[in-house]
Amino acid sequence: MRLGLIARRDNTGLGYQTLSYYEYLKPSKTMVIDLSILNGNSQNIKWYPNAQVVLGIPKRLEIIHFLQDLDVVLTAETPYNYELYEIAKSMGVKVANVINWEFFDHILYPELPLPDLIIMPSAWHSKEARAFSEKHGIKCIHLHHPVDRNKITYTNRTMFKPFHVAGKPAIHDRNGTWDFMTAVPDGRVVTQSEDLARQIRMRYRNSNVFTDIDDQNQMYNIGNVMVLPRKYGGNCLPMNEALAAGCPVIMTDISPNNHLLPKEWLVPAVKISQFTPRTVIDIYEIDTVALADKLRWFKEEANMSEESEKANKIANAISWDMNRVVWLEVLGDL
Repeated sequence: MRLGLIARRDNTGLGYQTLSYYEYLKPSKTMVIDLSILNGNSQNIKWYPNAQVVLGIPKRLEIIHFLQDLDVVLTAETPYNYELYEIAKSMGVKVANVINWEFFDHILYPELPLPDLIIMPSAWHSKEARAFSEKHGIKCIHLHHPVDRNKITYTNRTMFKPFHVAGKPAIHDRNGTWDFMTAVPDGRVVTQSEDLARQIRMRYRNSNVFTDIDDQNQMYNIGNVMVLPRKYGGNCLPMNEALAAGCPVIMTDISPNNHLLPKEWLVPAVKISQFTPRTVIDIYEIDTVALADKLRWFKEEANMSEESEKANKIANAISWDMNRVVWLEVLGDL
């Protein structure tokens, strides 16, 4: 199989997601989409040696050049230019898109050209994605996004030290940063946003806010239990990585968290509102009293070493080492 990859090289979820595809699926060709002219994001120019770099939205001739001598193309969230699907079809190339349901444009615009395969990176809204695929005559499969255990060192955790990864804040406080701060006012927080860090420091007089950590092992060693009261969303790289580091992850008892994590790590949540990026997405809020009880359980009753080993086993099940062949088989089947 001659595999092509459409990748990003900025410090975003899509950047790290496509970098992992590059490292484990070993594509024959890579086209890097550099959107710095649109979003100002800095670029990691060493990530993809010898790649075809496109500045901004790829144009027709750039797409044709990329698709030559390929059998299958993998992209994440978007093709960046929907002509790619039509051009690929005319050239006999199949395309798989790892979608994020909330940004799946076809929900609003079903007339857009379609990929040959939709890959759901989590169980979140996979039922709706399968129904869409059946209606439009394309394939759909759920493949949890694998975690790279070679980059993250597993440490069996024996002490309780809660922390939170806010990352780049998404709309409606997706990661539940302020719910975490309510429960743990002096808790350790990692964020890429100086503005969010300033707000936390001022509101809670909390100096345990880190904005300069870009090493994954360092990030997951500032604490031992990650608290991520997520309000919505599917693919969650920080959860995957925390598990690989041996950190139990406290999350809301909603999809897709409750498809993967042990029941004893989950906390009840209630739907508080909705928003509509492409389709209606429910927003949940964690029960802060129940969260306090869960934190108390981890601190006073749980066997931290055993809970850490649970994280290790889950990380093994979703690791690239265990799932690389499955991904290659799915793409090869196209």
